[in-house]
Amino acid sequence: MKGKVPHHYHLPNENRWASYFWSILEKARDHHVQQWTVFTDPRQQQIAGELLHFFSGDVKCSFFGGYPEAERVRICAVPLSIIVGDNEHKVCCALVEGTFPSGILTHRDFLGALLGMGIKRETLGDIIYRGEQKAYIFFLPELASFLEQNLTRIGRFAAKVAIVDPEKLDLNFLTRQVKEITGTVASMRVDAVAGLGFGLSRSRIAPLIKGEQVKVNYQVINQPSKNVKEGDLISLAGKGRVEVIQVLGESRKGRIRLLLNRII
Repeated sequence: MKGKVPHHYHLPNENRWASYFWSILEKARDHHVQQWTVFTDPRQQQIAGELLHFFSGDVKCSFFGGYPEAERVRICAVPLSIIVGDNEHKVCCALVEGTFPSGILTHRDFLGALLGMGIKRETLGDIIYRGEQKAYIFFLPELASFLEQNLTRIGRFAAKVAIVDPEKLDLNFLTRQVKEITGTVASMRVDAVAGLGFGLSRSRIAPLIKGEQVKVNYQVINQPSKNVKEGDLISLAGKGRVEVIQVLGESRKGRIRLLLNRII
């Protein structure tokens, strides 16, 4: 099977990614060599899984982001005819330390510093910052020397970089932290649920949804009236993600009581 991707996706960037990954699968199958992608987001990983189905008798894939719970990962397409190698040196990690004041910097500041240096997003994996004096950045190996020499500031604060072995990281530090949110909504519309989760009124969240700043299960939506359900993951650009954990029943006034997890 060669050539055109059999799926057509809603967004142009999804179609571009599908074509790129299709070529990765074809190269792995036809040339009998491992093929690694750049870092991928969860939606790209979903698309990869859908396309891999067409190569199920020839190619398999592994996903590696530097630690077990990584959200952004590299995908390795491996022909079934060869023995799979290990993931060593396929993902590097930088420990970034500095005197970062509490409550000032966010994940966005670290990403902005990197993009401001001309680094492309697809060369970067997860960026983990918990509001302390250090952050972890996962990236492609070829960036190691550049980051060590040039990443000297995060915002207006001085920073220093050391390259560390992902295998020796403190996994407890890397575990995602969540904040439980309980409250009521009039309906399971995404504008109502996202408003509760992100602490925004429906009048403020609706334009963001229409402006395609919100995703449900990693897919962009633009309709505030879309319903969500238990297990759905809602993300808002620049604000993180909220998971719908459980519908707890109805209040005396007939509103829906929800338990949400805000991933921080």
